[in-house]
Amino acid sequence: MNINLDNNNPIGKKNIAIYAVAIAVCILALVVVACIIVLGNDFTNSIFGIKNKEMKTEEEEAKLIAEFDTLFNNNVQYGNNSIEIKKKDTDKETIYTGYEKKENDAGNYDIDLKIPYINIDLPGIEEYNQEIYDIFQAKAESVLASENKNIIYTLEYQAYIEDNILSLIIRSTLKQGSQPQQVVVQTYNYDLENQKGITLKDEISHLNLNEEEVQNKIRTEIQEEQEQAESLQELGYTIFSRDVNSDIYNIDNTSLFFVHNENLYIIYAYGNDALTSEMDIIVI
Repeated sequence: MNINLDNNNPIGKKNIAIYAVAIAVCILALVVVACIIVLGNDFTNSIFGIKNKEMKTEEEEAKLIAEFDTLFNNNVQYGNNSIEIKKKDTDKETIYTGYEKKENDAGNYDIDLKIPYINIDLPGIEEYNQEIYDIFQAKAESVLASENKNIIYTLEYQAYIEDNILSLIIRSTLKQGSQPQQVVVQTYNYDLENQKGITLKDEISHLNLNEEEVQNKIRTEIQEEQEQAESLQELGYTIFSRDVNSDIYNIDNTSLFFVHNENLYIIYAYGNDALTSEMDIIVI
């Protein structure tokens, strides 16, 4: 086989420059990947001048936690978003109150409920709506059918759509007769751009936080809460005891969180599994 080389059309200097730049970019990309794999994100970020987001000070965190109760307005608020959200019902908000009931039947129940519905036509969203129904609306229907149980049941929610991320937090309070009050919290976090649910680890990365620092902060604050509880116990108070070594405090196992104004709220609502209103909130 004869191969003819065209010597009359040599590669120009402009093309050589383009090829050189392309090769340099490829080499740089390989170096970055190798650094991340071998040395980790923190070292790589320091080399390229990328800074992790700073953690909250104690004062900043305390202020945000103190304002937590004021967040619940039963609506959706919007931040910086670059995509158009596809609704199921174009005449309604992206998150709206799908079930509302305020009723008092003396001796039986006193309820004040605003249960949200996610009006977004994307994969997995309807599963969220079904779970909300199964946990909260089914309970409401059960309470309405009760007699002589003296039940107080309230529910409120708040949703945020910021930076193309949906965060929805729902909080219910249940008091039945002489039983302790129970607070149940559920959160739903969804990446609208990539059309998938996101984990706490995903959100930590999205906010450019240091995962190890976040994990250490969680463990430290839970330890402090337990120490305060034990101090109260010594004074004769009944306390809720935390197992500070439990795996529930691992980032991989933490599912209750939401983001507002780039503040990451991590929640441990012990009432989800027990008759208690005890809750730990960590803001980063």
